[in-house]
Amino acid sequence: MKLTILAILLAIFIPVTVYGSAASDFIVNRQSTYDVPYGATKVLILDLTLPRPAKGQTLQLQSIKIHNAGIADHTVIYKLEIWEDGSSIGWDNDETMVVRIPSPPFFDTEIAGTFRKYSENDSWQRIFVTLDISSDFIAERTIKAQLLKDSAVFSTATGPTDTEITGFERKLRHDASVPTIPVTPLAKNAEALSFSSIRWHFTDMSNNEFGFRILDAELNEMARNETANISYIDEIGLTPNTEYSGRKVVAFNDRGESLGSALAVFSAVRTLALETEEEITEEEVEEAEETEEEVVEEPSLLEIIQTKIAEFQQRINELIRQFNELVQGGSATVWQGFQRFLSSFFGK
Repeated sequence: MKLTILAILLAIFIPVTVYGSAASDFIVNRQSTYDVPYGATKVLILDLTLPRPAKGQTLQLQSIKIHNAGIADHTVIYKLEIWEDGSSIGWDNDETMVVRIPSPPFFDTEIAGTFRKYSENDSWQRIFVTLDISSDFIAERTIKAQLLKDSAVFSTATGPTDTEITGFERKLRHDASVPTIPVTPLAKNAEALSFSSIRWHFTDMSNNEFGFRILDAELNEMARNETANISYIDEIGLTPNTEYSGRKVVAFNDRGESLGSALAVFSAVRTLALETEEEITEEEVEEAEETEEEVVEEPSLLEIIQTKIAEFQQRINELIRQFNELVQGGSATVWQGFQRFLSSFFGK
């Protein structure tokens, strides 16, 4: 009985460590999708962020098993590839291929690869799964990638979840357009939102983009938004009261990035200046100068002593002069003069 109660208390107050017990351990990054024709190549079917490791720790994916909830099978597929993200976040042509499966089975089988160890801030924590489509069949089919229970194996545990995680669906249609890169967006106006941010407005000209990026004149990415059908991107972390020029907007999808164009380049815009103290008017300056002239400096202690000594000496000299005059006036008045001298000297 005592052991049973102890076990219950331990179960309540000591948490059980279970890795990958919640669906949030894996994140399916949603993408804008479009129908693709048979014969298309490298179609993105899954954009996945792996479980986040604890601070200061690393994880490494050993293998993964992908389930297809759609109706397309190996007869319309001739290659499966898994890619790790590059330094620029998202599917934008800087990824590294980790796994290539050139023949079936592609689904419901363990796929191992040389995945890198990753920490909480490594970009290759994000992986992408692509398929190459080969069939010429006319019948409409779909591909929907899923991760089922215990469908991934890590260096420390098995996961990810007790329930399935579903990616986005691809529909294969004989009348679908051949997938292409997005049409170049048109740059519009830009506005400074603050001393450290600018909003770049543009017009979306595509119907197949995954998102947009803001690049500088050297084609370095300054901001991005992985959302389709938007009309602006905010760039943050800028320097106050600084002009930014040469920025341009590009759209991207799993086929690539929109082509460069002068119409995608923004006009220069300056960030707001930091708020400063209120400027002093000329009148206030003049008043301050006049006040300064009127201020009399306080004398030092030495100067005070020297002044008092000089005053005391002058007083003695004057009294001696008066005493001499009285003495010369006659002896009868000497005593009276001496009394007046003493009274004057001691201030009585």
